[in-house]
Amino acid sequence: MKITGAILLLALALCCFYADAAGQAGKGFCSEFKTRPEACTLDYNPVCGTDGKTYSNKCIFCQAVYDNLGSLCFARYGAC
Repeated sequence: MKITGAILLLALALCCFYADAAGQAGKGFCSEFKTRPEACTLDYNPVCGTDGKTYSNKCIFCQAVYDNLGSLCFARYGAC
């Protein structure tokens, strides 16, 4: 029983650690923009958001992040 409890606590600690690390990575993606970007270039360098939508580039994605009050996160580079 003690071993099972120890394994359970270890698993819980690892989940919390990785969840926090993933959250920090998402928040940091738009950190270069201190405020909502007002004008973005038209270059096509697609970014996929956690909403399943493909954004034309990082700047346009970060506009959407600010518009969604931070509930939108970076999923990956490239189209969704």
